[in-house]
Amino acid sequence: MLLDDASPGQRRPVPRDVLALLGGALQAHVRQAGARFSGDAWREAAQALGLIAALMLFVRDARVPVLHTAMFADSYPYGIGEKFVFWPIGLVALLWLTVAVSVVFGWGRAAAAIAVGGATFEVVRVAEDYGQYSTVFNLWPAVLAAMVPLVLAVRAPRSVTASLARWRLGTLAAATLVSVGAPSIALLTAVDDSTTPIDGTLIFTFGVGRIEAILLTAGYLLFALVILSTPAVLRRRLLALVVPVGVTLVLTRVGLGTTGRFLRRSSHDGVLDALTLAQWLTLVLAPALLFAVAVTILHRRERSGPQGA
Repeated sequence: MLLDDASPGQRRPVPRDVLALLGGALQAHVRQAGARFSGDAWREAAQALGLIAALMLFVRDARVPVLHTAMFADSYPYGIGEKFVFWPIGLVALLWLTVAVSVVFGWGRAAAAIAVGGATFEVVRVAEDYGQYSTVFNLWPAVLAAMVPLVLAVRAPRSVTASLARWRLGTLAAATLVSVGAPSIALLTAVDDSTTPIDGTLIFTFGVGRIEAILLTAGYLLFALVILSTPAVLRRRLLALVVPVGVTLVLTRVGLGTTGRFLRRSSHDGVLDALTLAQWLTLVLAPALLFAVAVTILHRRERSGPQGA
């Protein structure tokens, strides 16, 4: 096509024309993707994810300060022994709680602006861990935190209260309270004192007792219940939106270990070697590609189903 107007003897298209063609194709695909994500269902799913993600990040950062306070109340003079436990972790936890409350009251843009600070902290924390120990074990919270200001910047046609209904908001509140209070409840009941700590990799922490593990699992299941109980149109989009976080979690907890082949990492004196270029590319591209696949499957299924008809 580009050679239709070629000069005599010209066998290749002009680079400027090639770039113009590729640029036009890219713009067309971007517009098509933008049109897909501009639908009301995607906007409502984005707002709902922003609320759920903010609460989960609050739970992750608030457990230690809440445990510290509970130990003081239980006559432990020094709490857990962390002198600066409320800074910066406690402040960041308060920030995520503020984001969640702002979303509930319909202040999505303000919540997005506040979430930028929390996302920056999570990214810096992961970068520090990688700089010191070459670990990306806790990369998934940074990915989730980075998504929060992006999804909350989208203006939804309805408030998150209307999208999720009050009973789901109550379930989210219960999930938050159970998860954030799990270590404190285990401490105050003293049930875990006589039990051997279990491997808590699958519940995103280490050395937890049975009661704490049960409570954390119950909290996570309540979060999952909120997502899975939403209407099908909203549920599919919520599940698609969490694909990058899930893929990152699997890669960093299972794939990028000291075993395996392609993603195998060696270590020296207990410190992991730096990620190779192939591992970095996998870690960056796999979540994005699988998210694109999930979105494509979702739209094709809806077009071929009764709603599409």
